[in-house]
Amino acid sequence: MAKEPLFFKDDGAMGDVFEVAKKIIEQTRLSRDERSRVATITEERLKQLTGKFIEYDTINAQNNEYRIRIHQLRVKLLKGELTPEEAKKALDALAAEREELQKKYAGLVGLLDGQMKNIDTEVETLNAREADLTRQRDQYHSALHMEVKWLAEGELKEIAGLKESLKKKRDSLVEEKTLIFNKKAELAESFSLVEDVIGQKRSRYVSAENARTSELDFLARFDMKMNAFPVKIFSPHESKTYTVTDWKDHYHYDAGQAAAAPVKDAADTVIPANAGSVYAIEHKDLAYLGKSHRKVVAEAFSYCNISDYADLGFDTRAVTLTTLMGVLHPIIQEAEAGDYYHVLGIASPTGWADDVIAWVTGAAYASRNVAICLIDSVLGQVYYNKNDNRILSYIDYFRHEFDRERVDTIKTVIRADFESVEYLEFEKMFEKTKEERFIIQLAFYELEREKVGRIKFVEGVGMVFMR
Repeated sequence: MAKEPLFFKDDGAMGDVFEVAKKIIEQTRLSRDERSRVATITEERLKQLTGKFIEYDTINAQNNEYRIRIHQLRVKLLKGELTPEEAKKALDALAAEREELQKKYAGLVGLLDGQMKNIDTEVETLNAREADLTRQRDQYHSALHMEVKWLAEGELKEIAGLKESLKKKRDSLVEEKTLIFNKKAELAESFSLVEDVIGQKRSRYVSAENARTSELDFLARFDMKMNAFPVKIFSPHESKTYTVTDWKDHYHYDAGQAAAAPVKDAADTVIPANAGSVYAIEHKDLAYLGKSHRKVVAEAFSYCNISDYADLGFDTRAVTLTTLMGVLHPIIQEAEAGDYYHVLGIASPTGWADDVIAWVTGAAYASRNVAICLIDSVLGQVYYNKNDNRILSYIDYFRHEFDRERVDTIKTVIRADFESVEYLEFEKMFEKTKEERFIIQLAFYELEREKVGRIKFVEGVGMVFMR
């Protein structure tokens, strides 16, 4: 039997398949050369980018030093060691340093943008090569010799692989750019940390001890609800609800366990620990074998400005959107990489800035992998996107429920005592009533909203309720 030739002529309607085969082989050769060029030049460019990014660590170190000076300035102002006028002069002296850091970060963003543009251009080149080869393969697919088909299809797979590699490189550049943008945003709002003190823009005063109490109380309530079996856990990716009767994957981090020893600073003051509690549902590749993959994660944690609690013994700042983005970025990144659903309940004793509340409750935030519920630890309010059906079944796990009768009783005591004095001290009210701190704190804030009095921090005394 004669050996079948690699190429043959077809003088029918399909035209000259021999010529088409030669074109495909030539296109494949050119494509290989193009792939080699793209892979080589991309690696070279990334090496050059890495060389230029050597300065990145230096800039970050300078930024950290700048932020420490801002924090120290804020601490001195709050402690009365600086007058508002002196603080303003100190800010003016730091303005040039802030501007220089902004410019340096902007320069790094420009380098990243240039590399991403280069990758986009190379992907367009590969797309064109892929389209030509696909068109010729599909047009004469039935008439081509099997070896030519394999040649074309093999090269198309190589192109797809290189495009995926370029996509991952670009994604890593985008992530780095996001981190730099967050640092720039922190620089932009850094002066407000001092200016808000000068302008006396304080949403509330929360002592370190009260913040730690709120933290432990929030996590204890969450743990209690997550262990009230059976627990229903909704997995939107799988469109199913798990019924949990025992947690096989659960842990606390930092000082998250209610039984843990109090976290203290150098001055032996109890401070919050940004503690958290995590519950996860995992499945193995096979019933009892293989690697475990996360399907759903439910996490609750408390977020506080630890540096202020450590240096001042209290905090007055609501959590800003820039700060929240810095916290969320690695969580979203990990959930997207693992392709699982992660629902977060984040509590803050000092509350949330208005732009944070608008962002999390509106349509601006949307993630396939992460849903967020924000909790005000003091007032018990919760904020989430009510149009996101995925998170609705989780809200009660995070909700901070208060005993209204206990709060109203403390309010009655405060009103009665307040009639005969100019101010009431939080600590003395705590000693008198023996009530839990977060109950007294909520009573103070509710009475302030009712215009009965106002809350103020007094050095050496702490929180007071005054006229």
